[in-house]
Amino acid sequence: MALLVVGGIAWALYMRRAQANLKDARGRAEAASDAKSSFLAVMSHELRTPLNGMLGMAQALRADDLGSGQREQVDLLIDSGETLLVLLNDILDLSKIEAGKLEIAPTAGDLVQTVSRLVNGFQPTAREKGIVLSFNIDGDSPPCLMFDVVRVRQCVANLVSNALKFTSEGRVEVTLACALEPNSGRQSVRLTVSDTGIGMSSATLDKLFGAFTQADASTTRNYGGSGLGLNITRRLAELMGGSVNVRSREGEGSLFTLRFMADVAEAPAMAVPAEAPTAAFELDALTSLGGRRVLVVDDHPVNRRVIRLFLEPFGCELVEVENGQEALAAVEAEAFDIVLMDVNMPVMDGLEATRRLRADPRWRNLPIVALTADVMSTQIRTCLEAGMDAHVAKPIDMRNLLTILAQVVVAAQARTAARARKVAAG
Repeated sequence: MALLVVGGIAWALYMRRAQANLKDARGRAEAASDAKSSFLAVMSHELRTPLNGMLGMAQALRADDLGSGQREQVDLLIDSGETLLVLLNDILDLSKIEAGKLEIAPTAGDLVQTVSRLVNGFQPTAREKGIVLSFNIDGDSPPCLMFDVVRVRQCVANLVSNALKFTSEGRVEVTLACALEPNSGRQSVRLTVSDTGIGMSSATLDKLFGAFTQADASTTRNYGGSGLGLNITRRLAELMGGSVNVRSREGEGSLFTLRFMADVAEAPAMAVPAEAPTAAFELDALTSLGGRRVLVVDDHPVNRRVIRLFLEPFGCELVEVENGQEALAAVEAEAFDIVLMDVNMPVMDGLEATRRLRADPRWRNLPIVALTADVMSTQIRTCLEAGMDAHVAKPIDMRNLLTILAQVVVAAQARTAARARKVAAG
């Protein structure tokens, strides 16, 4: 009995010590994960700031009257910068997936239109290579569905981009099919991307979906890429209740199949407008923004220069300040139609400046747009909670910026008109 008692006590002490060690190890792992997330957030911000200057200046140059050789050089500069941006976004996505912080956000949408527009966006690349790129629907068109538009586009874009990259002649076909699952009542979506490219050996297929993995060293040299796209695509598909599979033979092309589940939307989604011609887009921007007084709040002179190059051609009058404190003084001194607010600045950051502006009834409806290299979902949510109307990520895309500015101006006009009607009726 004494031996049993001693053994029981020893076992209890051992289990307590093991649990303490396990708790300590879990704490260290969580701390390491948080440190990695913080590091990636900081590095993302620091890399996006010079990228914003490079891509912004290049976009402004492309709008000038250039010779064919100069335009080709500017286009190459933009393509290189966008490739670096894709790599940066992929690393951030992979980090969020591994940390379990990436969430799928379904919204009602037209899946056919979403995929069709995405495929059309790759047509210039296909024409340049002499490849036929087509999109087909197998069976009936699906109803309005609930799906994460951003993540579905990301998955399909990765598959189509890969197919075009590894196909030098022939065709790339994208096919969409949907079927009702009788047991769950949900729609099973199947998207296939087939190509007549170089294909893959069985050894390559075995390691295809690993992170930072490509067929071999020559693949990176000949075709570029980081080897993250397919790994992220498979993980996103799994988060959406699906999978990604591939069939391929060396020299005979490949067939990738993306499957995921989607619910039928209760109400029809609003139609997504087709891409507007450049001339019409510029006319809309000129109409919405012409003559607007814009306060640009940013501590980096290159960022302010980029904004000036983007907005001055559309008749905007710009005033520049370097921090939130100066922004408050500028708004107090003169009237502005829009405030473009950086977040991370000395003296006073953009979040605090926005909170102080919103606390004053005079500027409660003043359009404030976050213009920042902070792109994590929590950072975007913090900007909106502080009172900002919208978020534009750096590097800034000129078309995206102009579209959002036009939207917030129209929304502000609607709020002003509603307030005037209320006063008149009251």
